Parts: sequence; structure tokens; C-alpha cells
Amino acid sequence: MQTKSTCRQYRTRAEKAKLVAAYKHSGLSQRDFALQRGIAPSNIQRWVGQFPASAKPVHRAALVEVPNVLAAQTRPGAYRLHFPHGLQLELARGFDLEEVRALAQMLHSL
Repeated sequence: MQTKSTCRQYRTRAEKAKLVAAYKHSGLSQRDFALQRGIAPSNIQRWVGQFPASAKPVHRAALVEVPNVLAAQTRPGAYRLHFPHGLQLELARGFDLEEVRALAQMLHSL
């Protein structure tokens, strides 16, 4: 007569929380998830009760570089052309001369 030997594996609270999160994202039933992971279905059921949905794992905050868009918008142009009737054309450095010529002709004709 052969007997089945069982090896009890103890899991930390963090390991249990990870398994519960993996179960919730798996879309599987508790039974199917437990069988895939080699865990007793009753353990998953108990752990889900210990780690409700409102208890989210704590993540470290990460710093994210955000460009200062407002600073770039307030920078004055390198040149300002004044036309009759108070029209002005402000140009930034590195402008295309042909585009400026076309804009100047259009503004002058207004």
C-alpha cells in the first residue's frame, strides 16, 4: 500500500498577496488557478479573504521627468518685424528665409 506524502510549503504574507493578485488577473476560477500553481484551492479561497480588493500592494514612487512646456512658450523670438496697421511678425532663431519672405509679403498686402 502506497501513501501520498504531502510537503507543506509555508508562504510569506507578500507571497500570498502576489498569488492573490495573479489569481485576480488570471481570469481563472480559484480551483483552476490553484491546480495550475500546485496550491490547495482552499488556500486560495482563504487568501482572497485575507487580501480584499481595496488592499493594494505598496509600490515605490518613481520620479518622472516632465518637460516645462510653459517656459518654452514664453521665450521671446529673435526678431520682430513691424508692418503697417500695427501688424507684427515675431521670428525665432533658425527660421526659414523663404517662409518669412512669403509671410512678410502676405502681411504687407493686408
